[in-house]
Amino acid sequence: MLLLRHASAGEKLGPPSLDRVRPLDAAGRAAARDLPAALAGFAIARILTSSHRRCLESVRQLAEARGLPVERREELAPDASLGDTKALLEELPDCALVCTHREVIERLFDGDIECEKGGAWVVERRGSRLVPATYLAPPAAAPRRGYAVAGINRRIS
Repeated sequence: MLLLRHASAGEKLGPPSLDRVRPLDAAGRAAARDLPAALAGFAIARILTSSHRRCLESVRQLAEARGLPVERREELAPDASLGDTKALLEELPDCALVCTHREVIERLFDGDIECEKGGAWVVERRGSRLVPATYLAPPAAAPRRGYAVAGINRRIS
């Protein structure tokens, strides 16, 4: 499973109601445009995302390139409960891509984790646990086209 933080969307706009509609900025739009090529080597059969605009815009071109629908899920929003988010992730197939927010990723990984805008984690199943195994730096931060890979060994408990 791939766990993607949305691409760059500038600064927060204020109250949560406005922040839900914050679009990607120029750097974020470029990252979203590059996402299909950057993830070409990954099997992806489902794409799920927070319903916040910046997450939807982050995965839209990937979904179009793969011919997949984008599934909007409130369990991936910043204000979703940790239990609801974990329950959703545990039921997903290994070939899913999930786009969410820094706050959600930090809660899943107990706060001590790298998650640049546009960065992704390869999450593996080990028994009943989901384990973030490999960090994929965003394409813009990578020295070459595609994602830069850094291995880690942390668990979602």
